Amino acid sequence: MPPTGYLTSVGVESCLQYLAATYPGICQLITLPETSIEGRTMRAVKLGSGGGAHRHGLLLLGGAHARELVPPDALVSLAFRLCQAYSAGTSLTFGGRTYAAGTIKLLIESLDTFILPLVNPDGRTFVQAPTGDAWWRKNRRPNPGGCVGVDLNRNYDFLWSSGIGTSASSCDYQIFKGTAPFSEPETRNVRWMLDAYPNIECLVDVHSYSELFLYPWGDDDNQTTDPSMNFMNPAYNGLRGTPGDSMYREYIPAADLNWYVTSGGQVRTAIAAVRGHTYLLEQSVGLYPTSGTSDDYAYSRHFVDPSKARVYAYTLEIGREFQPVYGEALQEIDETSSGLIQFAIQCLCAVETTALRSKRMVDVAHLRTWRARLEASVAGQRYLALEPVVSSALLARIGDDEALRHEAVGLLEGIVEAVAADPEAPRMKADLVDRAERLLERLGAVDDPEVRSAVKVLQGETRHFRDRTIPEGLKLASRGQEVPPTVAPPTSRRSHRPTDPDR
Repeated sequence: MPPTGYLTSVGVESCLQYLAATYPGICQLITLPETSIEGRTMRAVKLGSGGGAHRHGLLLLGGAHARELVPPDALVSLAFRLCQAYSAGTSLTFGGRTYAAGTIKLLIESLDTFILPLVNPDGRTFVQAPTGDAWWRKNRRPNPGGCVGVDLNRNYDFLWSSGIGTSASSCDYQIFKGTAPFSEPETRNVRWMLDAYPNIECLVDVHSYSELFLYPWGDDDNQTTDPSMNFMNPAYNGLRGTPGDSMYREYIPAADLNWYVTSGGQVRTAIAAVRGHTYLLEQSVGLYPTSGTSDDYAYSRHFVDPSKARVYAYTLEIGREFQPVYGEALQEIDETSSGLIQFAIQCLCAVETTALRSKRMVDVAHLRTWRARLEASVAGQRYLALEPVVSSALLARIGDDEALRHEAVGLLEGIVEAVAADPEAPRMKADLVDRAERLLERLGAVDDPEVRSAVKVLQGETRHFRDRTIPEGLKLASRGQEVPPTVAPPTSRRSHRPTDPDR
């Protein structure tokens, strides 16, 4: 039997209903359209206050693998803590990491956080049953031949037919991928969440164990130079799934890869601050090649259908064992909460969030059109690579610093006015550049060396834009510069990786 103290499937369900009843102003209960294989109702919650067309969304998943007991408890705990802190106007502290009350307020009022803590309720029930199997991984689908279960994290529609890191045998104890993509009601419910809430632009699927933070892709090594070498191109079928060879590498835009590595580094720091455990940030394939996983599916959707939102998706592998004693689990829950709150901050674009918090509504649609143009510029790519660090620093401070928020809003309104006056070539007047320099100076006065370094780079660039149009400034700033290299993640390896597949 697993250790005591963990929530049962019924307990998870009761907690979600309690949250929605106790905090109706900020917590909405969502009943998913399909029951589990054994007929259990599946629910999620949405945390958020307010609305609007430009709100970002974050989806947190847990409990896909039945034997991984900590993730559902961690997500339920996070939901409780966010609701309690927002309602009381208090901060949240996890070990050495504190998130100010203003930051919690900002997250609830500017971000829709969707939490589906238990993707596999039948599996968890079986794991915790006196006559069950404590190490069961899959759901409880009856298969031909008397075998049971589908690995839900091999059942998503990403290279499902490739066989990379999956099994077509219904009696495979670990990684049977099912009879078709989304053959299981549990994964169809996750797909429904992404379809029903198109503002979801970030996702973390919480698993255990290994102390890892994994980003796409999982099928092969990444590359940023050849867009035609991608998972949709049948010319490369049969060549994927062997990291380190020269036959195939999965395409990822450089700006996205930089965002993944930089934002992941911020999360890694937030986790380490709790009790000193340093998680490894790496591409998913570094653990082992896979297909049909939630993170790759979520991120791949906008490549398959450009009308869908780009979803920055990760897998978080928490802790050092599947079922630690509950005292250890509580410390892992603190680490997870700290990391996920930091990730929520990363998911909020500082510019848009500042606009949405302004009493004078700023039309952020004008600003969104410029991301693609920045991606096409060498200097713009450099700025986008720095954005996660600068954005999180700004968001962490504007919640409690009224003067800084006023300064940021004033700068933003000036930029929006310039873009509205000439959408193709907005001019950055000298006073607008002066405001930007003052804001950067304030942001640079922090103890974080990464923030100071990013701010210093931007301070050296403002001269290119003074009394020039943005295209002129980008051209000047790009002159003689090469495409910025992707940020390199930490490369150290862990000695306590699981012997069985766990992602």
